[in-house]
Amino acid sequence: MMGENFLQHSMMPLELHSAEWIYQKMQTVFQHRQRLIVLLDQTLVPHIFDDLKNSLRAHHIIYVPLAKGNGYKDTNLFFIEIIDEKILKDIGLQLAEHLFGNFDRANHEYLVHGFGTSDYDNDELNQKFKASLVVQDVESKILFRWYDPRVMIYLDQIFNEPQMNSLLGNFTQWHFIHPTGYFHWENIEQNKLQRKAINKINAQQSLQLDLIEISNIVFSKAHELEQIDHKHLKPQKIVKNLYQAHEQYHIKGYMDLVSYGIYAEVLGQSFMQHPYIQKILQQYWGTEPEKYDFTDAMEFVAEEYWISLKQDLSQFEGNYHG
Repeated sequence: MMGENFLQHSMMPLELHSAEWIYQKMQTVFQHRQRLIVLLDQTLVPHIFDDLKNSLRAHHIIYVPLAKGNGYKDTNLFFIEIIDEKILKDIGLQLAEHLFGNFDRANHEYLVHGFGTSDYDNDELNQKFKASLVVQDVESKILFRWYDPRVMIYLDQIFNEPQMNSLLGNFTQWHFIHPTGYFHWENIEQNKLQRKAINKINAQQSLQLDLIEISNIVFSKAHELEQIDHKHLKPQKIVKNLYQAHEQYHIKGYMDLVSYGIYAEVLGQSFMQHPYIQKILQQYWGTEPEKYDFTDAMEFVAEEYWISLKQDLSQFEGNYHG
């Protein structure tokens, strides 16, 4: 699994967490290019942006049909183009407030995915963006929702730099919000751009994309446990742990992978190497897999031992990295 970082990530002080701060960022992008592109998604709250759309001219709304056969306007996903500063002043703060909600890990709506600017006109941007949304998976074509911040934060671990740039290269810069911070990408080194959209992914990339949903669940559930230091939770590390679970320990079940991800945060990412854990798993999961799955077997690891196990594993990991 890759560990590159082509997306710039900023951990923001809590005092800067505000819609006004995001609006200022939007204004900066607009002032630099006299154009702002914002990606909206009203799938979960239909018609929420009807009034906003009515304030724009039709040719400044870029509809992105996701389903085959969908026609003009038959979609809940669309860009809006803002080229009038008065329009930005009228609707910018409203858009920023929706973006601000993306800092909340309990928020599942993500009505505004991000903002930026592009050198392409609206029709060409629409065509290029749509071309990036369908890829050939191992067995069939899939809808690739790479633009969702809950997916995008993982992508530079899955794709190389030219591939990342083929997704984001439709923009000259792109900004988005996630509970873990503020992210942005800027098209600086043109020679690294791959103009052709990704149209096929390999088996490893397919698995990594499948693990994103589970990683997001682990990230959310881990915040509910007092045994975990929430400041150190990183979704990118969680998905690496899940990949190891699947490939090295052959843990395939959905809930087993969720359990593994949680235990890796509670005990440490090397918890499977502890002799006590190995003994428990061999006694139950290894001996009677038809009766005990991984999650069932780990229930026999008493919570009262978690602190000592974590201490042992911390020492082991310190010696290993040393």
